[in-house]
Amino acid sequence: MSIDTGRVLLEFDNLCAHSQRTINDQSIKNSKEALKKPSMPSSIYQKWTSNLTGNASLDKEPSTHDRTLISGASGTLLSGQVTVLTGASGSGKSVLLRVLAGLLPMSSGTVRLSDGTSSNVYHDIHKTAPVLWRKQVALLAQHPQLLDGSVLENLQMPYQLHAHQSQIFDRDWNVAQLEHLDRSADFLQQDAKHLSGGERQLVNTLRLLQLSPQVLLLDEPTAALDIDTSTQLVNLLINWLHADAQRTLLWVTHDTKDIMPLANRHWYMQAGVLTADS
Repeated sequence: MSIDTGRVLLEFDNLCAHSQRTINDQSIKNSKEALKKPSMPSSIYQKWTSNLTGNASLDKEPSTHDRTLISGASGTLLSGQVTVLTGASGSGKSVLLRVLAGLLPMSSGTVRLSDGTSSNVYHDIHKTAPVLWRKQVALLAQHPQLLDGSVLENLQMPYQLHAHQSQIFDRDWNVAQLEHLDRSADFLQQDAKHLSGGERQLVNTLRLLQLSPQVLLLDEPTAALDIDTSTQLVNLLINWLHADAQRTLLWVTHDTKDIMPLANRHWYMQAGVLTADS
């Protein structure tokens, strides 16, 4: 398959983000408002909202200091490419991913997303409904959040959300991916509570990949995995990327040994300042 690795799928310019107060209050508000859809079963809504907003709610007393988290970051993500982002803990990598995903507010700057055609039409994050933006720009976190129930129920859950009701769950696709992960179709019936940490991340990843976002933001998804599971997850992500020319990965990692050889480009962040290679 010929992959076009030259098109700009997402671009951001002069992004700035400040203060824990702004981020905590607004991210909780945005997460709740985006999920307030009458078509969603109440039990799923309550559990999913709790998972999304739980971490942000931990800080009950936000900082009153106007601290700079991201300082004038600019970059482009190109189709068919893996862009690796490294930097010390606390340098702003995760904040950047969450801003790009529309999960945290920016103080200033612009983010634009290609409409998926060759017409060079882009959508501005400020003028796009959060639900629509997050359908195309998705974040895969290090710690998976699964609901009570079977693997199959977890995989089917997104299609009950308003944003994905127009899509159809593809059981055959998931079974095919599980075969690549050395797991049979019987794995779908396993209780999520009994899965290992690695298996939970595999399910979490499949649940997101099946929705086919254009831009996938990876926040150290392999950090807590054993070597074998990590290898399986990396292969799953790279195969998914190459299956469609209109996809791109931005991958935050400390694992430069195994992930860097996959990179088309390398970005580095220090104290909120992003340095991008050519």
